[in-house]
Amino acid sequence: MDKRETLASAGRRNSAVSGLGRSAGLNARLLAAMPAAGSDELAAMLDRVWPMAEFRVQQAPRAGLVMVTVLDPFGTPFHLGEVLVSEAEVDLDGCTGYGVVCGDQPEQALLLAAVAAAERSGRTDVLAAIGALLDPLEAKRAAQTALSSKLAAATAVRFESMKKERVDFGSLGG
Repeated sequence: MDKRETLASAGRRNSAVSGLGRSAGLNARLLAAMPAAGSDELAAMLDRVWPMAEFRVQQAPRAGLVMVTVLDPFGTPFHLGEVLVSEAEVDLDGCTGYGVVCGDQPEQALLLAAVAAAERSGRTDVLAAIGALLDPLEAKRAAQTALSSKLAAATAVRFESMKKERVDFGSLGG
């Protein structure tokens, strides 16, 4: 398996679904909450997570490219292009965590890798502390999603409430 296939499979492992509950893994919860956080918030979270345990960087954050392949309407694979990603590997108690995110985001990749390593190690003290750090980010993301839903609902057209109007064209000289 080459590096691109490895990155693609990691991207599938780390894909997040909105509306994740508390029972979801911390890595998935972090991925779902990341869009609500600024890079400075995530860097601060990394600064809080790192001293919680003896994390060791196996692979420093670095940039890479992943080929994006989509299916055309006939089911044939089409290579859309390459996407810039940041990836990192972190070890905790012999358990390796891998993080990959789109864009040039080395701190985010390192944070994802640290959370993945903590999950794989099963260190409940670290997991509980990371979960507590995630709670405000999830609340912020939920508030942003609710606001987006309200804004989208305001633009909805309610056809059943539109009454039929009769336009009189008699004034046009007809």
